[in-house]
Amino acid sequence: MDKQKACDTIVELHRQRQDLHRAEKALTLQIKAKCRRLCDGDKADADKLYKAMFGKGEHDKAAEGLSVSAPFIDARGLIEAQRKAQEKAMTEHANALPVAPWVESVRGFGLLGMASIVGEAGNLDNYPSPAKLWKRLGLAVIHGERQQRKPAPECFEHGYSPSRRSVVWTIGDSMFRAGGYYADLCRERKEVEREKATNEGLTVAPAAKIPAARKSEYRSDGHVHNRAKRWMEKRLVRDLWRAWRDAD
Repeated sequence: MDKQKACDTIVELHRQRQDLHRAEKALTLQIKAKCRRLCDGDKADADKLYKAMFGKGEHDKAAEGLSVSAPFIDARGLIEAQRKAQEKAMTEHANALPVAPWVESVRGFGLLGMASIVGEAGNLDNYPSPAKLWKRLGLAVIHGERQQRKPAPECFEHGYSPSRRSVVWTIGDSMFRAGGYYADLCRERKEVEREKATNEGLTVAPAAKIPAARKSEYRSDGHVHNRAKRWMEKRLVRDLWRAWRDAD
C-alpha cells in the first residue's frame, strides 16, 4: 500500500473510531445518570456507586446499579471492543508509513498518536510548512492570539475545530506523563512562561490561592503548564512534519 492510500485508510478508520468513542462516552453518561437517580441526586455518592459497580470500592446499591444499567454496560462493551479493533488497524497502517521508526523513538507518542494526527490532517505531504499543519490542528497564532473558536466572520480565518485540537492535547498529556525529551522541553518551557508572567507584572500561584477580586494580577500554575504544554505540542508537530519528509 502506498503512502497516500495508507493515509486515506487511516483517515477513515479514525473517523469510525471517533464515532465509536462518542458512543462510548454517551453510554457512560447514561450509566452515571442512573447512578445519580439511585443516589437521589447526590453526585459524590453516585460516583462512589459507579466505581463500586466496576470493582473499585463498595456500595450497598452496587448490585441494583448493575441490574438497571446492564443493557447500557453490555452495549458499551461491544462498542469498546470495536473501537479497540479500529485502533489496532490504525496502528498497523501507521506502522507501514516511512516515518514509523521515528515515531516509535518518541516516548509517549506512539503509532496510534501519529495515526490520530493523520486521521485529522490527512497526508502530511499536503502541508508546505509546519505552520500550515499547526493551523489544521488548532495550534496556530492568528493576529497575535492563539487559534480558538470565534464567531463569524473571524471563525473562517481561525478555522478552529475543538475535536482536532483535543487530539493533539491528549497526545501532549500522554507525552508529559511519560517523561523523556519532550516532557523535559515542557518543564523547561514552564520556567520561561513563569518568567514571562513576572515580566508582565503577574504573580504565578496555584489557582486555589488566587483571590477572585484580583484575578487580573495573577497567572495560575495551571495556565503556565497549559501554555508550556501547547508549546511542546507545537514542537512535536513541527518535528513530525520534518521527520515525515526526511523519511521519504
